[in-house]
Amino acid sequence: MHRLGIGFGTILILMISLGSVALHQMGQLSDLTRKMYRHPFQVSNTVQRVDSNIIRLHNAMKDVALSRIPQELQIAVLTMQALEEEIERDFKAIKRLYLGEHAMVDHALALYKEWLPIRDEIIMLVKDGEPWRAAEIAKGRGAAHMELITQSMALLNESTQYEAQIFFNHTRKVRRQAFILMYWALGLAFTAGLYFTWLVTRSVASPVQEIVEVSDAIAKGDLHRQITYHSEDEVGQMAASLRHMLSGVIGEGQSIKRGIPIVLWTADTELKMTYINRAAATLAEELTEVEAEGLVGDYRVDEVMKDEDGLCGIMARKSLLYGMQNDMELYFRCADDVRCLRCVTSQLKDLTGQVVGVMGVGIDITQRIKAEERLMESEARLEEAQRIAHLGHWEVNLETGLATWSQEFYRIFGLEPAGEPISREGLKKIVSPEHFEIIDRILGAILNEGRTVFEERITLPDGTTRWVVGKGLLARSEEGTPLSAFGTVQDVTEQKQAEESRRTLEGELRQSQKLQAIGTLAGGIAHDFNNILAAILGFSELLEDEVQKESLEHQYVEEILKAARRARDLVKQILNFSRQADQTLTPVFLRPVIGDAVKLLRATIPSTITIDISLGEGPEKPVMADPTQIHQMVMNLGANAAHAMKHQGRRIAVTLTQGPLPAEVMGRHTDLKPGEYQCFTIDDQGCGLAPETRQRIFDPFFTTKEPGEGTGMGLSVVHGIVKALKGTIEVESVVGQGTRFAIYLPTVDAAPPDADAPDEAALPTGGEHILLVDDEEAILSATVSSLQSLGYRVTKSQAGDEALGLFQNAPDDYHLVITDMNMPNLNGAQLSEKLLAIRPDIPIILLTGYSDQIDEPLAKKIGIRSYLLKPLARNQLAHAVRDAMGPGSQPVAVTMEVPENKVP
Repeated sequence: MHRLGIGFGTILILMISLGSVALHQMGQLSDLTRKMYRHPFQVSNTVQRVDSNIIRLHNAMKDVALSRIPQELQIAVLTMQALEEEIERDFKAIKRLYLGEHAMVDHALALYKEWLPIRDEIIMLVKDGEPWRAAEIAKGRGAAHMELITQSMALLNESTQYEAQIFFNHTRKVRRQAFILMYWALGLAFTAGLYFTWLVTRSVASPVQEIVEVSDAIAKGDLHRQITYHSEDEVGQMAASLRHMLSGVIGEGQSIKRGIPIVLWTADTELKMTYINRAAATLAEELTEVEAEGLVGDYRVDEVMKDEDGLCGIMARKSLLYGMQNDMELYFRCADDVRCLRCVTSQLKDLTGQVVGVMGVGIDITQRIKAEERLMESEARLEEAQRIAHLGHWEVNLETGLATWSQEFYRIFGLEPAGEPISREGLKKIVSPEHFEIIDRILGAILNEGRTVFEERITLPDGTTRWVVGKGLLARSEEGTPLSAFGTVQDVTEQKQAEESRRTLEGELRQSQKLQAIGTLAGGIAHDFNNILAAILGFSELLEDEVQKESLEHQYVEEILKAARRARDLVKQILNFSRQADQTLTPVFLRPVIGDAVKLLRATIPSTITIDISLGEGPEKPVMADPTQIHQMVMNLGANAAHAMKHQGRRIAVTLTQGPLPAEVMGRHTDLKPGEYQCFTIDDQGCGLAPETRQRIFDPFFTTKEPGEGTGMGLSVVHGIVKALKGTIEVESVVGQGTRFAIYLPTVDAAPPDADAPDEAALPTGGEHILLVDDEEAILSATVSSLQSLGYRVTKSQAGDEALGLFQNAPDDYHLVITDMNMPNLNGAQLSEKLLAIRPDIPIILLTGYSDQIDEPLAKKIGIRSYLLKPLARNQLAHAVRDAMGPGSQPVAVTMEVPENKVP
């Protein structure tokens, strides 16, 4: 043991001496190993990370250029800032750790700093609303500069690999020197025994050999080798340091691969999968329905990453064969959705630069694509909603003076849409001075007041006019500086037109209601007036029989009768004008109807205007019309003629001629049938009509009158009546001289009207018993006297219920009943129904001055024999009585005693 101790001590001294040298070499080897760790791994990884971040920074720069809304721009800028901070940290680490010439690092850093102004320019262009220029710079100068940076980083990486190879060779040299020293130590210590040699070899050489082998494997790219040596000596510490280094490198790499939220996979030179991270495994399992562990080593890229178009495998093959870095958007159809990935493939190289496979990276942009689609759909719906609502929006950048309009805004103003904002000078060129003044005024109001509401009438380039309403607001910065003005404009032309039509229709309705009220009032007045006229006519005719024809009194009575008959005709005209029943076309002789209408027109126009009327002479043919329609035409045309001459009194000429339709009129109106026509004309000496006005005078609601003077419906109604009667209307007008309206109506064959009345001597008489019912005492007395003068016996009654009682007592005693319509308790129609129920063959004459409750068809339907309007002349009454008795009836003498209180 002592010898062993002495020998061991001696050997120990020698070993200490040689060990010092060896430890120096070992320390040098450890330092080289540490430098090799720091340089080829940390520097290379940092360079690769900078290169990857440069690519991400370039993509973020593209996102900035493609930003459409402020939120996208803000996100892209924040991403760029984060990447730039990480790149700057990595450059500092590279400068600190890089063992080669720092000129390459400085060159790469300088290239990177030269890119920063390009980035600032792109961001500024996007903020200024010029994304297309930003995109051009990003695709041009930005991409080119990024390529220079990438090339510089590639050169730096290659230089790092080269330096690593130098350090590796140096390590081998140091190791060789260490082995020589170790062999000397072993040779000197061989005499001390194999035990000590073996012990020293086991304690020092084996760990060093293991460390060297592991280092060699690591240098070749095998990062999965483990150092099994454990000790507390320097070699053990070196092994522990190397083991810690390997654990950190491998762990960091695996954590990065597995932890990043992007799809990452690698494949060998045969494109078989060699690695797949968690995100890629999840996607691959959905695509292949194979567990992720079974995909590595057995499946090719195109069998795992199966996109809809089969492009992923093609991208990997191109990258492997040609060194191309491919970047595409690929769509993968999963079980429940379609995912879109932004995929990049590139070659995978070892530390020596040899191609060992291909790597693919995919970023899931499905949500961004969907958001873009939703945004596009939303924009399309917004544009469609604006088109439907005729609502456009606008915005003016107060800093640049550029205006942006929506598509509907262009349509509202009748302009061609522009693809870019419009400057003030450009605005002057595309809009009229009127519109530019309106826009300038609105912007001024917004700047002064911060908001405005406006309504304007504009003229489009095609000459049409529109009404627009809008609102405008002012946007300010946090400091209160005006930034932009924006607002909306809505086309409300249709609403305006509808509102105008509604007001016109309301006016027409009020006018119709007024006319209806006038008609009702006229009917009531006519009823009472007819009752008065009936008494006047009746008693006047009785008085005429009592006075001598040559006497002055007889002349007075004739004048009274003339006045009463004129009053009767006037009441008939009023009733015709106010009649509301459906109009029935019958043969109408125009002379008397036009004559009556002109009389009524005369009373409605200024006395300074004279009316010359010429209705022709000789035989006249009627037209199929309704007298009220003829009245309406005469009144409307006459009122228009009078309005045209309201500023000075002149003449209106009314003429009526009959003859064949002129050839020139037939040529202009080929739809008219040949034959004889009545031509009714009205000429005035008014202001005349301009050609453009003459073309529109028959349009509904078109009028040249001032508001409140007309509705624009008069001539439209006349035109409609003429067309309905199968005629035509012609207009001739000269500005400043007057206007002539000519109406042509086709005639029909019909007999002329009967004479007013036969001679008094020829009046039919009789002796029948008549029941006379009327609530007016004067009419009752006059009618009783007239009937008695004709030989009839009369029983009178002033109430319907009283007359019903008389008839019920002796229904067979009466040959005829004459009753008024409007009576208290029981009117004429009700009384007639009850009388006919008692005796269906009793003839009844119903008299009325005016009634809105019954007309002739309804009276006939009840069973009334004759329906007559008051007042009746005695000759009309005589014939009506005989006609009601029945055709061919002969007067009979009836000797019947009538109660004394019922005899006049």
